[in-house]
Amino acid sequence: MVRGPDGESVVLLSGELPEVLTDASVSELLDLAAAILDTGELALFEECLDALRRNGMRAGRRIEVDGAVLTVYEG
Repeated sequence: MVRGPDGESVVLLSGELPEVLTDASVSELLDLAAAILDTGELALFEECLDALRRNGMRAGRRIEVDGAVLTVYEG
């Protein structure tokens, strides 16, 4: 978890892109995110993860919740 040049939150994860986000993987992501995100950002991140769970996790997926955008890239 880092801050971009404009102060926006950037979540960088290594490893294979999972097809499905399990409860355990979401919990792990939220624990990692809590190290840098404030309470409001963390809540938005959790909502974005929930949307990803409903819509499928794949490269190019873009989720927007209350103006926050989460885009999944694979490289």
